[in-house]
Amino acid sequence: MTLYARLVPAAVRLRLRPHLQRALEVSGLIGVLHRRQERRLAQAPAPPFDDDLPMPPAELLVLVGASSDGRWFSEGGREHAAMFSSLAGKHGVDVGKAADVWDLGCGCGRIARWLAPQVIAGGGAFTGSDINRRLVDWTSAHLPGRYLLNGLRTPTPLDAKSKDLVYAYSVLTHLCEKAVRAWLEEAHRVLRPGGLALLTFHDEGYARAWGPPGVAERLEGEPFIVLNDAMEGSNYLSFWTTSAQFTAMAAPLLEVLEIVPGRRDNPTQAIAVLRARAE
Repeated sequence: MTLYARLVPAAVRLRLRPHLQRALEVSGLIGVLHRRQERRLAQAPAPPFDDDLPMPPAELLVLVGASSDGRWFSEGGREHAAMFSSLAGKHGVDVGKAADVWDLGCGCGRIARWLAPQVIAGGGAFTGSDINRRLVDWTSAHLPGRYLLNGLRTPTPLDAKSKDLVYAYSVLTHLCEKAVRAWLEEAHRVLRPGGLALLTFHDEGYARAWGPPGVAERLEGEPFIVLNDAMEGSNYLSFWTTSAQFTAMAAPLLEVLEIVPGRRDNPTQAIAVLRARAE
């Protein structure tokens, strides 16, 4: 037990906690603590796992998923690659037939390691981008496709109307509302007419099943919720909204084909299926 815990009663510590956390966020010290926690997670033992594909080092696994578990990284990535491929095909974009695909927030290739070979084998082009240079460098060295560094803010160096599909898993979920809107505009800019954007977000169903206490109830009266408002673009911050509100944000830019609700049987986020309108 720390000296603080011995001297300060538990009830008082509970009341002080949000104020202390906010002070750390405003001062920037929360970043130091968060990175230290990431180093601890990377050093924690994980069961050996080999899927015959390049596996990122533990510290990169932790950066994208807060876990050094290679099995989780591999099997979850394969499941989500299949999910995006199926949804794209359902709405008219076959990733195996000369499609030009953009993986926004590719990390160290959790999904790209499965989807990029399929796209390239079908005569298409695959581009991934991320805000973290270490992740981009590793992915460029180990996976097929082209990988670029993007900023937290738009635009990217991608050409306008150049992509048939853009997907992003757990990317918008770590941004504030202004940035979410900006990335919706960027998806609109780079998609060809008829192209698709498959973008995940934390909806009310996901909040009820997997969210922190109280966030689902707050969504009944608040259209946007940001928790841990610091270190935007990292796993520390999380953004929550409703399916109706996300639809309202996206609809002026892209046709909303469907919103696949967040799953309750496993922590899979809601998916907005959006299409660039014909000119």
